[in-house]
Amino acid sequence: MTVQLPVLLWTAICFLCLMLILDRLLFRPLLAFMDKREERIRRAEEKKEADGRTLSEAEAALALFREQEAAHAAALAEEALAAARREADGLVADACGRQKQTLEEYRSRLTGESADIAAQLEEDAETLAKAYLSALTR
Repeated sequence: MTVQLPVLLWTAICFLCLMLILDRLLFRPLLAFMDKREERIRRAEEKKEADGRTLSEAEAALALFREQEAAHAAALAEEALAAARREADGLVADACGRQKQTLEEYRSRLTGESADIAAQLEEDAETLAKAYLSALTR
């Protein structure tokens, strides 16, 4: 086998032309496409990280807001409970006052009625005694 220089030269030229054509038509567009794809992936990852940070910040803000609202709700509940207790204490005091007043009225009535009954008994005892004496003297 012998090396033929013109065939070797034409083979090298055809190979270089093929490489030039493939570079222009295949490799450069393919590399450009791959670079654009990598750039889109990188931007998407950056956006994902930024969104993750934003989400973490929003969750922290939400947790803080929930804690504040829970504390506010607890304070409102305590205020409402204290107001209800004050109102209940006032109602109990009013009821006790009315009960004492009613009790005093009944006591005064009973005292008056017992005095009337005692006076009536004395009168009846006197009448009975007079009737007994008059029955004995007859």
